[in-house]
Amino acid sequence: MTPAAISPLSPEHPRPLLIAHGGGNSAAAATAALESGADLLEVDLWLHRGRFEARHERRIRFFPLLFETWYLKRIPPSHFSLDHLLALAAGRGAGVLLDLKDGGTAAAAALRETLHARSHPPLLASSQSWHILRALHRTIPALALLYSIDVRAKLDLFLSIADRDPIPRGISCRHTLLTRPIVQDLRRRGFAVIAWTVDDLDRAQQLADWGVDGITTHRVAELREALRH
Repeated sequence: MTPAAISPLSPEHPRPLLIAHGGGNSAAAATAALESGADLLEVDLWLHRGRFEARHERRIRFFPLLFETWYLKRIPPSHFSLDHLLALAAGRGAGVLLDLKDGGTAAAAALRETLHARSHPPLLASSQSWHILRALHRTIPALALLYSIDVRAKLDLFLSIADRDPIPRGISCRHTLLTRPIVQDLRRRGFAVIAWTVDDLDRAQQLADWGVDGITTHRVAELREALRH
């Protein structure tokens, strides 16, 4: 199967897709997200020595430590692998949102090798590093790509060039940057809009009413129940 043939953005998928934030970063997180009924599992991917590691934290160079803004921890003996995640998701009928953090052209080549080696579930890929997305577009042209946007300047840039850029299928955007006119304009222009990270039920309903394609959240089951009503 090709990424294009099984894209989560295909019209037959119900909207909004509910995406488990960090749901692919560990075996425990993936199991919990799948049990909650997530449509996609979001995974943070870092390339280390030619292999992907699923984790939110950054490595400290030359030390066996990972860090986040508010903590340090030792690198575990083995990281949850992308192969394992793809197999878990495929077995439960869920897709995966690959958020690539680093690696450039090497990351694109490594992902192509991983996907060509096995069947896989529906996939999207995003990154805040736009050069990574360009490398992915050259290497895996059928894969649906989303520009990840965390600040207004990036959103303004995207809005100004999107119609001349053949690469993006849409955006994965910090939800506080989105307004009804922005969402509706992007949808009118044929772009998908995924909002992150939304745990407030009223805000999720508002975004759904505006027509976003997906919502990334820690509260998949609760959002699904709220949106159902």
